Amino acid sequence: MSRPLAERRPWTMALVAASGLTLLLPSAFALLAPPELLDAAVALGDQRLGLGAFGVFVVSALVARLVMIRRRTPEERLSEQPDPPPVQSSETHLR
Repeated sequence: MSRPLAERRPWTMALVAASGLTLLLPSAFALLAPPELLDAAVALGDQRLGLGAFGVFVVSALVARLVMIRRRTPEERLSEQPDPPPVQSSETHLR
């Protein structure tokens, strides 16, 4: 049985999620922000807006990667422990 893509390539999935969020936030801002905020954003300039978008991308990629860390279930932890050694003695405490 093959593992899901999120387990095999977690950074790829994190980058896809980050690009989606990076595209979603500026689009929502452009559609929902009042004109005064849009004018203030334009006044910042292309370089600052680009750095802000890149910062959103990096932070969202790191957060997405942290969210996708797979935690082992108690059953998996138990199955990874070695089996107890067999009883070597022929004598038992039961009669």
